[in-house]
Amino acid sequence: MDFIWHIIAITCMTIPHALAYNLVFGKGKILHFGPIGVSLVASYAVVIIAISTGSFIAATLVGLISVVLLSLFLAWLSLRLDQDAFGVMTIAVHLSILAVILNWNGLTRGALGIPGVPRFSFLSSVQSFAIAAAVVSLLFVIALRLIDRSSFGRQLQALAEHEWHAKSLGINRTKVHVIAFLVAGLGALATALLFPQYLAFLHPNDYQYPFLVFFITIIVAGNPGSVYGVLLSTILLTVLKEALRFLPLSSAVMGPVRLILFGIIMLAVVYWRRDTLFPKQRSI
Repeated sequence: MDFIWHIIAITCMTIPHALAYNLVFGKGKILHFGPIGVSLVASYAVVIIAISTGSFIAATLVGLISVVLLSLFLAWLSLRLDQDAFGVMTIAVHLSILAVILNWNGLTRGALGIPGVPRFSFLSSVQSFAIAAAVVSLLFVIALRLIDRSSFGRQLQALAEHEWHAKSLGINRTKVHVIAFLVAGLGALATALLFPQYLAFLHPNDYQYPFLVFFITIIVAGNPGSVYGVLLSTILLTVLKEALRFLPLSSAVMGPVRLILFGIIMLAVVYWRRDTLFPKQRSI
């Protein structure tokens, strides 16, 4: 039964980040490959402040400020670089943050990670984590669904399909990008508040390239831009990832097997749904 609660907790902790990232990468079709970098900054900011001050309010506030600043920086880059250059730059930002984390031993303990992450007083068991994460994920599903159906969602989609036409109709590209990246940052923060507490350990290996592949696979498999599609793919792929633990494979083999499997899933989805993923542009 504990494993079922574990699956629920892990899945629900992944949902806010995946749905928020889907707003930028899926709905907005912005080649943003830095969501794990945002989550990395949020996680370390929250954990370091929580340990040093003992206050989760201060930790959450510092985490929020760090996420807002990094999201604004990424939005600024998206407005000044073309799609391909921005995609490369977000990867560079992620790797730069990771390099700082790994080498600033006095603050982050580098590759050793940070053990003994404190928890909220009401998060004392797997069940409590699962319930709290389920509540947070439900709020994000409702919020992202409302955003998707709002005028902002239509403006973001218009910019994704025909940027020049959208701008000629008075849509403010700067405002739309800033809001989209801020929402994506809030999703990363929600996951960053719960995930390290659940593991009671924070390690930079949990924010490496394979996790970016996992998030992109979730969005591609769930139909980019679709809230319910990405929600379903998050549930199915997270369950699949956790179920792979039961295979009689060593930890050294399990990581590459996961990467290969999710790579195959992504290739298959792209092939079978290429007309949906890469539609012909509509004309006026």
